[in-house]
Amino acid sequence: SADKNAGETVPAPPVYLDVTSAFIRSGDELLDHPAVPDRIEIPAVELSASVITAEHTFTEVEGANFGQWLAPDFEAAGWHPDSALLGEAGNTVINGHHNVHGEVFGSLVNVEEGDLIRVHSRGRVYEYIVTNRLIVPETFMDAATRLDNARWLARSDDVRLTLVTCWPKESYTHRLILVAAPVH
Repeated sequence: SADKNAGETVPAPPVYLDVTSAFIRSGDELLDHPAVPDRIEIPAVELSASVITAEHTFTEVEGANFGQWLAPDFEAAGWHPDSALLGEAGNTVINGHHNVHGEVFGSLVNVEEGDLIRVHSRGRVYEYIVTNRLIVPETFMDAATRLDNARWLARSDDVRLTLVTCWPKESYTHRLILVAAPVH
């Protein structure tokens, strides 16, 4: 009955904090703008290209499913979002096509150890020097070989950049992998 509730106060609705970036800032530029790659430059081969977040799919090898990051299907490189942010401990991995969809990494085969790579993120520039250049067999290889190749794209304890594309230009049978260390 109405008399039963007389004199009781109705609880106020809960108040939620508005935590949008318009109201709260960390004061730390790196937290507010994580170092996600948005452009890559390799002066030695006159490469300058956009970097976007790569898409993910699964592929089957010997009856087992393996995750695979896809290179963009237009002229851009693809950052693996499960890899490290620029400048952080870990392996920052970027892929790209070498013979289709704009051939963003078409000249990667001409990059040599000692060459400079610049990767941009929101106006910041991270510089790396190529320390390893390798070509490994991939297509038609057994799962063990492909997993061994994939270790170059795995997480690491050091700060590094890894670029990967297919090779040679006429096929997709191998992977060209460049590993670079930060310039200090």
